[in-house]
Amino acid sequence: MKKSITLFTTLIFSVFLGFADQSIELLSSEYQPFSGEKGNTMWCDIVNSALAKEGTTVTWKTYPIERIKDLVATGANAAFLAGTLVVKDEEKSSFLMNADPMIYLSVVAFYPEEKYPSGLGIKDAADLKGKIVGVIQGTGSAAVLQKANVQIDPATDAGMLVSKLIVGRYDVALVGDLVGLNSLRELYPDKAGNYKYDMVYTSPIDLIFSKKFPGSAEIKAKYNSGIAKIKADGTFMKILKKYYPKGNVNKSILPKGLQ
Repeated sequence: MKKSITLFTTLIFSVFLGFADQSIELLSSEYQPFSGEKGNTMWCDIVNSALAKEGTTVTWKTYPIERIKDLVATGANAAFLAGTLVVKDEEKSSFLMNADPMIYLSVVAFYPEEKYPSGLGIKDAADLKGKIVGVIQGTGSAAVLQKANVQIDPATDAGMLVSKLIVGRYDVALVGDLVGLNSLRELYPDKAGNYKYDMVYTSPIDLIFSKKFPGSAEIKAKYNSGIAKIKADGTFMKILKKYYPKGNVNKSILPKGLQ
């Protein structure tokens, strides 16, 4: 009888663990159309699809990036989705990170064509010196420009960023390609055609895992396995084509193995 009870308890515990592994909450910042709390965004769709291949569903919570990093570093959450550039060298010991990222963000400089009819003629971020450059605060773009000694003027979100560009507060606005395009078209449809963009750099994007969250290494392994599967079966590229206009995926964003 005692052996039966022990066996029953073990089975119940195992089933509980199995169900517990079916759903997980992850963190991201609100950066439409790439990431956001509803999860129906490009990067979130990739993560959702990858973990679904391993039998795990994801719910998303969004916070400012510094709070996100703190929650994951302390083990309050398993992982966050962001540009890996937001993790400073002194913070890396708190996280489990992949050498090869999930995808890249194409960071571009939007500018008024009337002011720069021949384009910006830039090769890297340092070439933006001397210009009034807008960025969204807390993003990797701010860190890249500060490292290049470029003076920045932060905006709280994409809406404010493009608004300040439209009214002439910025010479250029540095932001992810689809973030800028979508914001201009939604907020200023009659003026969006007057603005062009040049690529400045690409930024690696991935899930960044906690070292303290229970089972985070196992979740990371499932995630990496799922990513490999959706690359192989075409799901990865299908997701990208959903978000890029007419399916014309920016090739600079493609991860290793899909270039």
